[in-house]
Amino acid sequence: MTKKLEEEFNLPPIEEALDAQSQEVKTPIEPAITIQTVEDAISVSEKINNALAEVRGMEHHDKEMDDLALQAIESYEQLMSLGMNMTDMAAGSVFNNAANMLKIALEAKDSKINRKLKQVDLMLKKASLDHRVKSKDGEAGFSATSLNRNELLKILGKSDK
Repeated sequence: MTKKLEEEFNLPPIEEALDAQSQEVKTPIEPAITIQTVEDAISVSEKINNALAEVRGMEHHDKEMDDLALQAIESYEQLMSLGMNMTDMAAGSVFNNAANMLKIALEAKDSKINRKLKQVDLMLKKASLDHRVKSKDGEAGFSATSLNRNELLKILGKSDK
């Protein structure tokens, strides 16, 4: 039967295909993210979290979003086990709802990050405004430079090293 399929689809014999595949040199795949970049990102994240420690009310939002994500993941697991015990025709909508639960969990975690980033942005804007006010009053003896969020994160990352 394999010979007929090879002839029908004009494929080489299976032995030749396996030999050609084994002769190919496989190049090692370089990881896109190295351990050093992950450690750098974690250290920058810790610095941001330390800066946000002064902000009140963040813990409450973080706790709510963590609870929501946990409940969504638990619901996902329950729906997946329920869907596995149903007929194929009825399981489709259950699996769709399970996927929605994962989406809700992801959005809850994303909301947590977005709120922190907005807070950092507000802190940067406030610092820039304070700096401009001081420079207009003549209290600052150096030239004013404004930094955006990305430049500040680069500076914070360099100070770690």
